[in-house]
Amino acid sequence: MRSPLAMHRRCTARAPERRGFSLPELLVVIAIIALVVSLIVPTISALRARARTMQCLTNQRSITQAAYAYATDNSSRFASPRTDSFGSLFVNGQNVPNASTHCWVKAEGANLAPGGQFERPSALEQGALFPYVGEIKTYVSPDEPTNPYVSTVSTDRTRVRSYSFNACLGTTRPDELPEFDDDFTAPMFGVTTPLSRFNTTTIGTIKQPQRMMSTLVEDDSVAYNNQGWLVLPQTSNWIDWPAAWRPKAITMTYVDGSTETYELANPDLPQRWETFGHRWQQPADPGSGSPAIAIDWKFFRDRLNPGVLPNSTMGFGN
Repeated sequence: MRSPLAMHRRCTARAPERRGFSLPELLVVIAIIALVVSLIVPTISALRARARTMQCLTNQRSITQAAYAYATDNSSRFASPRTDSFGSLFVNGQNVPNASTHCWVKAEGANLAPGGQFERPSALEQGALFPYVGEIKTYVSPDEPTNPYVSTVSTDRTRVRSYSFNACLGTTRPDELPEFDDDFTAPMFGVTTPLSRFNTTTIGTIKQPQRMMSTLVEDDSVAYNNQGWLVLPQTSNWIDWPAAWRPKAITMTYVDGSTETYELANPDLPQRWETFGHRWQQPADPGSGSPAIAIDWKFFRDRLNPGVLPNSTMGFGN
């Protein structure tokens, strides 16, 4: 017979007491979280930067492909790298006016905002390549500081174009201007080269399409990127300079459609470009070998017209 007391006894487990983190434990957790964040944030930033670089290269590849498509539709003739319809042509040994209708963009007249420092979208739409490019946003780098596609307000003081063409591509003479002839045809090492060798108006005149620069990202002090992109060939003068929004990732394309991302050897160059402006002559870089050279200038200079313009320490070949 069961005891009544036994029937009413219940075994009850005592609930464990809840306790929070101690201060040392909390500090350890916070430290771990901080460490994880410190590892993740740079990775995310790097991935975003890489994505911008890839988009910038894609934009330029599209523009270079548009230039080739234009040429195939126009008797193999490239569009002009100039940004307006003015300039000159070298025909039968003489300079003649160049009322060009095939400039790749047309930054003139009403296509410029008041003051003439910024292009309007119509400058791109009236350019020879726009039917082949198709979208205005393709002309803008995702790293462009005044990018109208990431700004809340697009005004006449935003740049609608971040890219320039090589001034030696699609021309009868570098930049279609006689002021640069002496720099290209009477080099300091005393070998004179006929100007006709610099004619790159058609696909067949390009000697080394895999090494000749087509486009690059530029940040011109004029505000919009005026005319083709150029450095002097014999002295290390920067007529123009590449955009250095990210000095370790300067984007460019070649005539054959390949792309490259270049890292400046001299990290001080962007500040010097802004300080000294166009035509500044860069001193040779310390430790650049013998003879000493301006490394970054030489990199771009040797891509202006390879196969015609010699390496900067050599004479013209045959």
